[in-house]
Parts: sequence; structure tokens; C-alpha cells
Amino acid sequence: MNNIRIMEASVAKWNRIIAGRQSDGGVLDCPPCRIYYMLVCTGCPIAAYTGRRFCRGSPYPAWYHHQNEAHGYMRRKIYCDECVRLATAMRDYMIEIVEHLKACQADQERAPEPVKDDVV
Repeated sequence: MNNIRIMEASVAKWNRIIAGRQSDGGVLDCPPCRIYYMLVCTGCPIAAYTGRRFCRGSPYPAWYHHQNEAHGYMRRKIYCDECVRLATAMRDYMIEIVEHLKACQADQERAPEPVKDDVV
């Protein structure tokens, strides 16, 4: 799996939510969840970044709880200024993870190849 592309898809999802063109379907439409949720988040780039499963340690729980407590609708989308703030925080966190993954990839590409001894 290309985790950078998966996370870029997550950034796009949150951009659509902020723009009012999509609601949040949670694990049903989260790009990483569609791959890793059934594996109990094993391999999920968000879980790897936070060190916690199920998006704990990310801005998602605050978004989720605000949606349930302030709005109580099945569809989690932008209803108020606080929704915009929380969705933007989640999008920005996804961008942070993308940048982290790209930096890690660049570090790996710059790392010298291990020297193999030609011992006979």
C-alpha cells in the first residue's frame, strides 16, 4: 500500500467536508479505515503516527463528539463554525501525516546502501 496516496485521499476527503460537498461517514469513507480498520488499525498510517488505534490521539474524537453532542444528526457534516474549526484541524493533521510520510520516504531514498562484504 502507498500510505502517502492513502493519506492524500484523506486530505481530499476533509477538504470536501470543509467545502460542504461531503459528510463524514467515519470508517465507511475514511481512506485508511477502508483498508486497515478490519485489521484493528494494524498498518494504518494514522495509528502509526499517533501510536494509538482508532484515531485516538488525532483531532477526530473531538470532531465526532461535537457532531453527536451539538448536532445529534446521523450525517456528520459542517453545521456551525465549530464544525469548520474541527474539520480543519483534522484536515491539517492529515496533511501533517502526509508531510511526515514524505520526509520518511526521502530519508530512506537518501540512505546509503549497506556494504556487502565480498568474503569468500
